[in-house]
Amino acid sequence: MTAKAILLVEDSAADVYLIKRAVQECGQDIQLWTMSDGAEALQFLRKEYPLTYVPTPALIIVDLALPTMRGTEIISAIRQLSTYRTTPIVVLSATPKDREEQHCLHIGATAYVQKSLANFSSYFTSIKALVKHWLLPEGEREKEQSKGRG
Repeated sequence: MTAKAILLVEDSAADVYLIKRAVQECGQDIQLWTMSDGAEALQFLRKEYPLTYVPTPALIIVDLALPTMRGTEIISAIRQLSTYRTTPIVVLSATPKDREEQHCLHIGATAYVQKSLANFSSYFTSIKALVKHWLLPEGEREKEQSKGRG
C-alpha cells in the first residue's frame, strides 16, 4: 500500500508540530509535506522543479494567515489546477468561524477549523478527525457520514 500524502501550508512551527503529532496518531500510512508559504505550496502542487517527483496530496491543509500570500488566494489558485479541483482543502484559522468560514467555503475550501490555543485538546482532536475522514476511501467515508446522521 502506498502512503497517502497531505500537504500542510503553515508558517507556525508550533502548529506544524501539533499537526504532525495529530497525523502520526491517525495510525495510517501518511506522508505529511509542509510548506511555509503559498508560493512554495503552489510550486509543490504544480510539481515544478525541484519538486518534480513529489506525490499528489489526497488532502490539503491551509492556514489563512501566511506571510506572502493569504490562504484564500492559495485556495483560489489550487482550485484553478485541474488535478486539485476536487481535492479536500481544510482551512485553519485563528479568526472566528463566522467571519471567514462562508467566504472560504464559497471559494473552494471543504472544511474550516478554528485554531484554539485555549482548547488545545479540541483542536488536536479536530485535526485527527479531519485527517481520518478525508483519507478514508470514498465508500468508507459515505458509511461514516451515514453513521453520523443516523
